[in-house]
Amino acid sequence: MTDKEKEYYKSIKSLLIGRKIKDIYYEELDYKDDLEYWELYPDTHSIDMRVVLKLDNQDLIQIMWDNEFYCYGIGLNRLDELSTIENFKTIKVSDNPNWTALLGEEITEITVFWDIEDAIEYHYKNNRLTNSKKMRITLPQTWELTFNNNQTIWISALELRDKEPTFWADNLTVFFANQGQEKYKLKEAGVHKRIK
Repeated sequence: MTDKEKEYYKSIKSLLIGRKIKDIYYEELDYKDDLEYWELYPDTHSIDMRVVLKLDNQDLIQIMWDNEFYCYGIGLNRLDELSTIENFKTIKVSDNPNWTALLGEEITEITVFWDIEDAIEYHYKNNRLTNSKKMRITLPQTWELTFNNNQTIWISALELRDKEPTFWADNLTVFFANQGQEKYKLKEAGVHKRIK
């Protein structure tokens, strides 16, 4: 395990394990229409940018796709406040039926599923290929969050539009039912690590 992975697990544990969710927010692109794309599927929410959890200790923790390990893995950090960004909108979704059963419930563990792919890295100079080398890409593709009421949700760096998945996407998808994670084989990632 690399030092970077150790720090990643340490952050997840210190920011989320043992905490209770008070409120949930989604940050979406503002398409200037009335359609909320994250509401297209009843037990699945596909979100453009990030999920923000307001916890029982008043911390705001954002879960987002990022490039800490490789584009697009799942990252997290603490926010000082919810901010408004031009062309984005922040939507409070705490009253959504998928989330209401989880409000006030303790996050007891998070399992991180890492996707591992072999790839070729190309280097160019003046638009000419100068070199290439084999590389192994490892990124945190999916989180499985388990709560003290034995409910489980999955957050994955994938996009669902027209029911076709795009993995390693600049999107997050939250699955509230096991059928969703089974359909897209979220647990079949290369390796996983449980954090309690």
